[in-house]
Formats: sequence, C-alpha cells, structure tokens
Amino acid sequence: MPSPRGFAICLLAAGLLPASGANGPEFPIGSVIQNFALPQADANGKKTAMVHGKRATVISPNQLKIEDLKVELFNSEGAVETTITAVRSDFWRKENRLTTDTGILVQRPTLMISSNGIDWNVADSNGTLYHRVRVVLSNSAP
Repeated sequence: MPSPRGFAICLLAAGLLPASGANGPEFPIGSVIQNFALPQADANGKKTAMVHGKRATVISPNQLKIEDLKVELFNSEGAVETTITAVRSDFWRKENRLTTDTGILVQRPTLMISSNGIDWNVADSNGTLYHRVRVVLSNSAP
C-alpha cells in the first residue's frame, strides 16, 4: 500500500488533486481509477473529509463517475462523524460537488437519512437531499 504522501502524488499526477495555482493536469477521458480516494482539508490543512470509491471513470475533464461511493466527514478531533454512501455518483471536480439520483444513505451515531438523490458540496460538507427522503432519529449511539 502506498504511503499517504505517495498516494497524494499519484492523485496529483492523475489530475484529481489540484496543482498549485491550477486545476492540475487532465486525466484522459475514459480512464478508470481503481480504489479512488480524494482527501479534503480546510485552509489550515486539517482533514475534513475523505471521498472513496471502488472505481472512478473519467467522463469529462470535470466529471468522474464513482461506483460504491463512501464519503467520511471528520469532526474537529479528526474522528469520522458522518458517513455518506451511494451505489453510484458523479463527482464534479471544478465545483467540488457530488451528485446522485440512485439512492444515498447518510449515517451518524444517532441519525440515519436515506433519499433517492443528493447534491453535496464536499468542501463545505453541506447539500440537498431530494426525492423520498427518510429520516430516522435515535436517542442512543448504536
């Protein structure tokens, strides 16, 4: 398994992480990335989210189609606080946005939300769930 630094360099070379001052090199359309992972950090370099996928396919310079999406959102202590999963989704590089209409599940220790669609801003950790939204609250952690 590559080191975190080596992994980041691979993502940078693949055009999935921006190079300083630019969107990074382009990745050829139709390319497939196995075990896709894209870390997100705040202005201070603290990890805020990790976007994972079993496989990502480059649809256009701006769009990646991700299979078996898993997004982990971290709290201020660096622990995973929220997990978002979907069978398929699209990642829009320039907007740093995830969208899907194939079903989504959002899980926290005392909350579970499911819906048919989502439009999620990865950097801001917020978005809109739509179509058949269901919320289940619990008063105790699982």
